[in-house]
Order: sequence, then structure tokens, then C-alpha cells
Amino acid sequence: MSGVVITLDLDVKADLVDAVCDGVAEMIKDTAKRPGLIDIRVVRQPGTTRVLFVERWETEQAYGDYIAWRTERGDMDGFAASLNAPPVMTVWPATVAAIAA
Repeated sequence: MSGVVITLDLDVKADLVDAVCDGVAEMIKDTAKRPGLIDIRVVRQPGTTRVLFVERWETEQAYGDYIAWRTERGDMDGFAASLNAPPVMTVWPATVAAIAA
């Protein structure tokens, strides 16, 4: 399994969590067109306002370019306004083990 995994842990405002989750389904269609994306998954923890993005990119630079593109468009400011706290981003550059069904 190649690439770098990026996790983005979000604590979304309770009154916006459903709208954010609905919007993410459309938003990642644009993400899928970005150079360097391998795959993306967005999951929600039931009963909470936590949403987790799990993304795999060819390089950390490709992810950085994607974030710059989103920022230039103004997407990140709008997204940040829906959060209780800043997102927690973690870069996972080394795959230890993987299997696909």
C-alpha cells in the first residue's frame, strides 16, 4: 500500500453535523478529481458530533496542494465555521500492514 495517509478529526457543531455530513458527500466528488488522491473515506461516530476523514494521497505535498486549492476557493473558512474546535490532522507516512477484501 503506497502513499501517505492523512486523518482529519473534526468536532462539528451539533446543529450543523447533519448538514456537514450531507455536504461532504458532494464535496469529495471534487476531491476525487485532485491530482495525487488515491482514496478518501469519511466516517461519523454515531451519537456524537465527530467526523473523521481518512485520506490516502500519493505524497504529503499532493495533500498540501489540495488544501491550498480548497483554501484559495474559500472552502476552508466556511468549513472552519462549522466546527467547535480546530480540526486535528495527523499524517501517517508509514503503512505497517494492510489488506483489501
